[in-house]
Amino acid sequence: MSVGFLTFEAAEQVKSATELLGGKSIGKEKLKIGDVIPRSYDEKIKSAQKRYLNGMPGVADETEATLASNDTEDGEGNSSSSRVKSVRDAVTPLAHLSYAEQLEQKKNSLTQMLKKLTRNARKACPKDIQLPEWVVKSREIGGLPCKLEGIIESPLINGYRNKCEFSVGLSVQGKPTVGFMLGNFREGVTAVEEPTNCLNVSKIACNYASFFQEFLRDSALPIWNRFNNSGFWRQLTVREGGNPQKNVELEVENHEANITEVMLIVQVSTEGCDDDLVNSELEKLTQAFVNGAASTSPPLPLTVLALQDHEGISNVAPADAPLRTLPIHTTQSGSDTEVAMATNECRIHDYIGNLRFSISPTAFFQVNTLAAEKLYSLAGDWAGLGPDTLLFDVCCGTGTIGLTLANRVGMVVGIEMNASAVSDAQRNAEINAITNCKFICAKAEDVMGSLLREYLDDTSNPLDGDEKENGAAESQSVSLNEGDPEDCSNEVNLNTNHACGSDIGEQDLQSNLKDCNTKNGIALKQHFKNVVAIVDPPRSGLHPVVLKALRTHPRLKRLVYISCNPETLVANAIELCTPSLEIAEKGRKGQGWRNMSNAGLARHRLKSMPKSEPFQPVKAMAVDLFPHTPHCELVMLLER
Repeated sequence: MSVGFLTFEAAEQVKSATELLGGKSIGKEKLKIGDVIPRSYDEKIKSAQKRYLNGMPGVADETEATLASNDTEDGEGNSSSSRVKSVRDAVTPLAHLSYAEQLEQKKNSLTQMLKKLTRNARKACPKDIQLPEWVVKSREIGGLPCKLEGIIESPLINGYRNKCEFSVGLSVQGKPTVGFMLGNFREGVTAVEEPTNCLNVSKIACNYASFFQEFLRDSALPIWNRFNNSGFWRQLTVREGGNPQKNVELEVENHEANITEVMLIVQVSTEGCDDDLVNSELEKLTQAFVNGAASTSPPLPLTVLALQDHEGISNVAPADAPLRTLPIHTTQSGSDTEVAMATNECRIHDYIGNLRFSISPTAFFQVNTLAAEKLYSLAGDWAGLGPDTLLFDVCCGTGTIGLTLANRVGMVVGIEMNASAVSDAQRNAEINAITNCKFICAKAEDVMGSLLREYLDDTSNPLDGDEKENGAAESQSVSLNEGDPEDCSNEVNLNTNHACGSDIGEQDLQSNLKDCNTKNGIALKQHFKNVVAIVDPPRSGLHPVVLKALRTHPRLKRLVYISCNPETLVANAIELCTPSLEIAEKGRKGQGWRNMSNAGLARHRLKSMPKSEPFQPVKAMAVDLFPHTPHCELVMLLER
């Protein structure tokens, strides 16, 4: 579906453009002109825009400083509202409950979500195939696909986030503010409130947000205007790193004191701005952060100050957005002389267990370090690891899972699409003297099937149609070795420069893997009897091609799925755990899938899954990485 939206300032322009474009051809298709149906929230946004221009952004309704949304009635006729009255309610909606009550609410929510897996697998199972044993036995455990063994508490409940992204905008009173938005832009909510009452934000992050806010109120450059996509100051990200946790109880009691490194990332939009003015303001900003950090007792750490230049509508910048470090000027002890701190490396460090991890500005790292250690330990325990294990770490980020488990396996192969994260993973392996890990920079859907065949099969087969099509859709050239380009001792260099319809990327991947294996003297196919995959995908879940590769490779018997979004875990598990047709159907084209739920789409895709042995859900456990919010991680063990 190819659709373009054109917006004009006046009705006459719309009429003129319609006459000009009507009947034009693009390729073999004739251009069709249609009227846009106004969205229900357009008026709220227009109203909010008027208030913004008048210096009072607040919300769409001038009589309320709450989230504008329609009241709804529940099944019993009781009126309920999703209005948000404060930033505390918006960011930490469970903060009014005791921690025990929060955990119980999350466990109940996960129980209901897991039951969807059983119901959808029952629907998706082909009529001429017997229901899998786990579906039949689900009646014995209340309709669950497997036992939900509980929820592991977060060691640290308040101020646990090691990364906070603060928006820049106007408060309800119209003052430049650094914090969190009170609601959704689509509902006409643009007001930003300070984060001081958000229990999940650390005091260090709150202090830096306050320093930035104080600076902005006197800055000569404007803050970002979400309505006309103009302005300079957009966002502040605070990332924290600490010392190794020798005693978890002491770490919880003295968490703030254990933070020894802080990275600040200021997002701006320099388009149309005077360079001299920008440089002057950045020098003032640097000094404001330095003075603010020194004014607290004890002084706050400040390791890196980075500037990210982003022109997009959303604050979510692409991985290749320009990023540079700013020199931090400090005064030497006992001297009035200022010196510029060396900021050659735009990174900080944090510890999980005894391992030290290097973190670049955009790399993924779990926001709750202490709880992440429990999460990875659980995944390792359930994976059934040993010296004869080959572990695939899919969506590996900075390599945290694979590296923390490397001493329990023969070899780890990590896959990650973010180049800076893979560079961090490689660096993390080096600084921890871990030599049995390889990291590949690619989309998992492009290389997963190839890797399984290369490491586990006796012969390498060409890509099937789906994987070749996905692999050909991307064009990358990534070489992560900063030293000798021929040295593959700790990583795999993936160079995939391929045109549409070719399989050059596949050949390059096979060649690189074989070269590295030969140089390392590793006979992978002979040594590793146990093959395990741990997947930790983003909220959208695993790509269909990755699911197909995991499902159809017979050597893969155990899979540990770590999910930050149980809904997509359920959808992926439908495809992994439900019997497939004897003869797979070809995928059907059309737009009907657009109205399907995640589970419905999974049932639809299952029809084209090649005949293969399904996994079975064995057990599940939740780990609370996000106290005071409805979210938590869910770990599920799948075996066959």
